[in-house]
Amino acid sequence: MLTPNHVVTAAKAVLFLGAASAVTLMLGPFQGLEQAFGLSDKAAHALAFGGLTAVAFLAFPKMRRNDLAIAAILLGASAEIAQLFAHRSASFTDLAADVAGIAVVYLASHIEAVRRDARERGAMRFSDISAQRQRRRRRKSSVVMPGAGATEGEAARGSFASRAAARFPREA
Repeated sequence: MLTPNHVVTAAKAVLFLGAASAVTLMLGPFQGLEQAFGLSDKAAHALAFGGLTAVAFLAFPKMRRNDLAIAAILLGASAEIAQLFAHRSASFTDLAADVAGIAVVYLASHIEAVRRDARERGAMRFSDISAQRQRRRRRKSSVVMPGAGATEGEAARGSFASRAAARFPREA
């Protein structure tokens, strides 16, 4: 049965293979290969890094999109620097194409959040929405020490061992 975890695992494999292929194509003796597919050099860079970013968003659902986008930009910059040592032509315009592909996917990944905000908080200002989210994050991250200030609901649940025993009873 297919689960979201299977999709994440497959995305990680695709990301690894895609990144390895992109680095091989950018550093190997394959200059001009993108023209066989009817692409310019800049379009190939934008498609490759946009695709890698999209797969990275799927492969690492618990990581922030900002961090993944920055990592993709750093990968593009490091590939351009490595091209200098591989006797290839490194250029800032290639890096700009990488960033453009990453930016398109990054911005598209925020569309659903804007749609949700328009449905649920259409009349609120963005600054108020942001403040509301920050308050919600702070509330979720509060830590309750066992035995010290635990609420009635938490005390009723009992210890970890009793909760585990109730969930996984011994087989007879």
